[in-house]
Amino acid sequence: MSTSAQYEFTEDQNKQIGSLAGSMRFVGFFSVIYGVVALLITLLAVLFIFRDRLPAGFREKATDYYQKANAKLPEDLQKQAEEYAIDKIPTNNNFLVGVAIFCGVTGVFFLLQGVWTRSSAASFQKIVDTRGNDITNLMNAVGALRTMYGLLYLLLAAALLGGLVAIGLTVYMYFVAH
Repeated sequence: MSTSAQYEFTEDQNKQIGSLAGSMRFVGFFSVIYGVVALLITLLAVLFIFRDRLPAGFREKATDYYQKANAKLPEDLQKQAEEYAIDKIPTNNNFLVGVAIFCGVTGVFFLLQGVWTRSSAASFQKIVDTRGNDITNLMNAVGALRTMYGLLYLLLAAALLGGLVAIGLTVYMYFVAH
C-alpha cells in the first residue's frame, strides 16, 4: 500500500455519503425485518400444511386451550369464535406448498439483502468517520456493493426459478392432485 496521502472528501461530500449510509442502514434493517416476517409466514404455512400430522395430543391440547379461551369471551364473541374452531379448518391444504416455497425464498432473499446492505452501509460510513483513508474506504464500499449485487443477481435468478416452481406446485396441488 502506498504511503502517500489519499484524497479526503469535503464536509459536504461527507454529509452526502453519510446520508447514503444512513439510508442504506434503514433499508437494510427493514429488509431484514421483512425477510424474517416472510420466513415466519413460511413456518406457519408449513405448520398449517402438516397440522394433521402433528404430534399425538397436539390437536386435543390446542382444542382445549381454544375452549378455555373461548369460555372467557363475551357470549356474542363466543358464537363468532365458533366459526374459527380448530375442527373447522380444512385438512387438504397441499396447495400451500407453493406459498411456503415462495415465502421461504422471498424471506431468504430479503434477509440476505438486508444484511448485505447494512454491511455496505458500514463501509460507506467509514468514509465519514475516518480521516486519511477515504479512497480506500470508498473502494471497500464499492467492492462490498459489487459483491452484494453479484450475490443478489444469483438470488434473484434462484427466486424467479423458485417462484415458477411454487406456482407450478400450487396449480398442480390445487387442480390436479385435489
